[in-house]
Amino acid sequence: FVLLDDAAVGMAAVPHPEDRNAWREEIAAALARLAPEQREAFLLKHVEELGYEEMAEITGAGVSALKMRVKRACERLRDLLQESDVRGS
Repeated sequence: FVLLDDAAVGMAAVPHPEDRNAWREEIAAALARLAPEQREAFLLKHVEELGYEEMAEITGAGVSALKMRVKRACERLRDLLQESDVRGS
């Protein structure tokens, strides 16, 4: 017999505010370490949620260049955040 306490389950899934703030700081630090063109492309795509055509109009860069910038930004962010996680452990 298992009794589920929905409130307890919900609380367990929510990260502590200090953890959320630390994670935000790590993400901000990693974003700051990206090349400016990669950071711009990443933010336009994943924060502003623009399509590549819209991004091209704003930046003047070609769609293929923007796709490559976003791809490289994602790869670099992944590396930086993994590196940060290893040091923090």
